[in-house]
Amino acid sequence: MPATLAVVVLFAYSYQRERAGIERTTLDVCRALMQAIDREMASAQGAMQALATSPNLDNGDLRAFYAQAVEVLKFRPGNFLLLSDSHGRQIMNTHVPFGQPLPLHGNQAELREVFASGQPEVSDLYVGPTVQRLLTSVDVPVLRKGRVTNVLSMQYFGERLGAILEHQDILLNAAATIYDSTGRIVWRNGGSQSDVGRRAGAALAAGLARRREGTVEESGPDGADYVTVFSRSAVSDWTVAIALRRSVLSAALTHSLAWIALGAFGMFVLALALVRAIGARIERSIRGLVNPAIALGYGGPVALPPLHLREAKDVGHALVQAAALLRERTAQRDDAERAERRLRDANREIERSEAFLRGIFEETPDGVLLVGDDCRITRANAQAEQLFGYGQGGLAALPIDDVLVETGPAARPLCERVRAAPLRRGLDGAAQLHGRRSDGSTFPADAMASPLRERALVILTVRDMTENWRQEEALRRTLDDKNTLLKELYHRVKNNLQLIISMFNLQVRALPDSQARQLLLEAAGRVRTMALVHERLYQSRTLSSIALNDYVTELCEQLAVAASAAQRGIVVRVEAARVEVGLDLAVPLGLLLNELVSNSLKHAFPEGRHGHIDVRIVREPDDILRMTVGDDGIGLAPDFDRTKINTLGLRLVSALSGQLRARFEIESRDGVLATVVFSLSGSVPD
Repeated sequence: MPATLAVVVLFAYSYQRERAGIERTTLDVCRALMQAIDREMASAQGAMQALATSPNLDNGDLRAFYAQAVEVLKFRPGNFLLLSDSHGRQIMNTHVPFGQPLPLHGNQAELREVFASGQPEVSDLYVGPTVQRLLTSVDVPVLRKGRVTNVLSMQYFGERLGAILEHQDILLNAAATIYDSTGRIVWRNGGSQSDVGRRAGAALAAGLARRREGTVEESGPDGADYVTVFSRSAVSDWTVAIALRRSVLSAALTHSLAWIALGAFGMFVLALALVRAIGARIERSIRGLVNPAIALGYGGPVALPPLHLREAKDVGHALVQAAALLRERTAQRDDAERAERRLRDANREIERSEAFLRGIFEETPDGVLLVGDDCRITRANAQAEQLFGYGQGGLAALPIDDVLVETGPAARPLCERVRAAPLRRGLDGAAQLHGRRSDGSTFPADAMASPLRERALVILTVRDMTENWRQEEALRRTLDDKNTLLKELYHRVKNNLQLIISMFNLQVRALPDSQARQLLLEAAGRVRTMALVHERLYQSRTLSSIALNDYVTELCEQLAVAASAAQRGIVVRVEAARVEVGLDLAVPLGLLLNELVSNSLKHAFPEGRHGHIDVRIVREPDDILRMTVGDDGIGLAPDFDRTKINTLGLRLVSALSGQLRARFEIESRDGVLATVVFSLSGSVPD
């Protein structure tokens, strides 16, 4: 009797234990399937969050973003992406070609929830308007400056998620089903499209409402009894359920119990020896699970030794699966933490950059205006608002022509100037720029335009030029006064020299001695030469230099007239380069030329002889001037020695050559040729 009772108890215990083991293993499979689905959703969410940061969205280039989305979907066949705005409109859908008209999003309630919360969501089943089928989606907000601007959705058909079920070993050929949070079928293993959207049975629906995991017994649509094991996700609130046909489960348990019955019969036969052997076998199997369990606890790899009990094998397989899931979830957590750290670092860098640029914009001492493509001010810094007399934000949306105007004959609307501005340039020109304050008063201004073509903006930097204009006007008046004084000085010097010439002429008329008269006339000619320089100076534009060619031509004409050259048949020809020279060069050069030309007019053509006097001034490289005075007269005396000449004229020529640091030469060459070579810079020529 005790043995019979022991066998009955053993049968009952084994039945319950075997069934509990099957249910426990099935629940582990449900958990694994649910985790696999959650990983798929998390992976899709991560891919879309990365795609949501695309600069093509900032630039409004939806065609480029469409191509980028299609590239992402190459790794997710069967899915498609769509982008929706805050009004629920689809603005991009990879299921249809780019540019075709798109309907509203098929799940408006889910869309509004994502816009309101700013958090990713996994939707329940809804009908996709472009495919007219039940589907589900992972919806991710597109955030810009802390605000949800769009929602990016990756849509799944049931068979895409059902493919995950195909990669798992489900016990006893049971059917696995994915339910959304409302208890509707997303996909059923071995099912068809017609199963999608059907509600769970009443018993299962009640179990789902009460617990996250568990087992329910119910009758299926085919009238057979089923034991259903389910596990619900804490992330998406979806459920994976595995339904075991009771007849198949009972057959599996009966098969297991047959071995137990054989063991019980053997127990009767072998008695304590077999009990001891079985005990040892159980002990070895249990001990064999100790090290894998410890390894699992430390997160290490789990290696199963040979196990002789099926329960131990089930536990061992569960340990292996748990270790694999633990490693996978740990890797996912590490990847997510690294991605989160990188995102935080990038956000901090963006915030620092924005703060830096904002500081530059606000702290610059000049007024800065951001002008849009419509020539309206989109933003202004505090200096610009103070400059134009507006309160904070008062310049926004004003046309640029209301605050900056041009005056003068070449004035035109400033909007045209701003649009035509190249990469960076000032808005100066023939017209003058004035700023107009809020009270209607104006001030002289200077502006610099820097276009940002890619953002259709122009940075306009404005500066108040009132003080600069006052200083320029004061400098202009001072310069005019100086020029007036300098002209008056040159004019008075010239008049004084003319007075001296007049005195010489009066004295000449009073002298009977022809030699003394000649000396006074020569002195008057020299003074006339200096007076001509001052006359030219106060008539010049710069007051600091004269045109050498005009001066030499006029000087030679005066000398020819004074010597009655035309009546004597003497022609004075002048060819001079156009060179600007100052007072320090013009006076000694004019005196030197006066001596040389006067000497030719006086001595080269005696007794009514006709001839030519040629004066040439040529500019050579390195600012060298070569002046030649030549005549075709009688030439120099055969015994002429320049070093022994004591006449005042030649001594004066030598002295003036030294003052000019010039090289002076005189020689007979079909007459007389005098050459003076000097440098405009004052250096000694070679």
